[in-house]
Amino acid sequence: MIEQPHSSTVRQQAIDWLVRKQSGAFAVAERQRFEQWLAVDPQHRRIFEQVERAWGGLPCPQAELSIARKKTSRLRLLYLPLMLASAASLLFAVGLGIKEGWPLVDGRVFQTAKGELRQITLADGSLIELNSDTELAVHYSWLGRSLELVRGEALFSVAPGKWRPFEVSAGGGKLRDIGTRFDVAIGPSANRISVLEGAIDLRLPATGEQRQTGVGQMMTYNAATVLSEPAAADVRTFAVWRNRKLIFRNTQLSEVARELERFHPVHVRLVDPSLSGLTLGGVFDNNDLERFLATLEAVLPVDIKRAKNGDVLIDRRRS
Repeated sequence: MIEQPHSSTVRQQAIDWLVRKQSGAFAVAERQRFEQWLAVDPQHRRIFEQVERAWGGLPCPQAELSIARKKTSRLRLLYLPLMLASAASLLFAVGLGIKEGWPLVDGRVFQTAKGELRQITLADGSLIELNSDTELAVHYSWLGRSLELVRGEALFSVAPGKWRPFEVSAGGGKLRDIGTRFDVAIGPSANRISVLEGAIDLRLPATGEQRQTGVGQMMTYNAATVLSEPAAADVRTFAVWRNRKLIFRNTQLSEVARELERFHPVHVRLVDPSLSGLTLGGVFDNNDLERFLATLEAVLPVDIKRAKNGDVLIDRRRS
């Protein structure tokens, strides 16, 4: 993120004011000048609050600083190294913020509804694209960049050259970025990783099992074990959901029904349970549910009707 010169100047002024406030020698006149500085421009207060939040996330020994401020000038000299170390920590955090973008601390949660796709750009420049019915929690701190894919699917394009490690928790696994662009999907019984660029390390905290997946590969896992070794995948099919497409490869009809429920606000029921064994293959447009259902009737021996409550009923064709 490239800042305008004015913003950089204001941020440096904000750092100077914060260091003076934390020094314990903030006189009444100086506080008045500080309040005047805040009132000059709303951007002053916004940037000062960003810097102050970064300070709050530092491992700064506040209790010791509080004691130091209550001592005489002679005793304050004894605590000078502590105060200098705290200022150095702040300056390190500020340098990190300039390198990676502000704010350093981020605890937002992002969600998409059924049928909704969403694109997010985080402060460090990382781009995340959320699939339908997805929830992602951000846990950024000054020590690391951590995210949690609670449900659904997301494509991560990690900003390169950053100082803090980038990790994603998903489906019981910990994914550590190694300069990558990767897609993660949480499923009912298995989770899938697809790597478009670079590589990722997968670790299962429950068992200690660990694998690395490279570019052009995919792998499946659950919370207890890695279900498949890294294998070559067709990169052209990665994250096709971004173009509102569905790809099925000999996919059982029961799984097709679950996918439809994920993208559309409907409940799909197989009237005849034996239909779950039927398989479907191909690339389908996911924008128009009725058109998809008509295609399903054309390629499989099924009849599809709507119940009074709106449910989609799939039954075996009687002919």
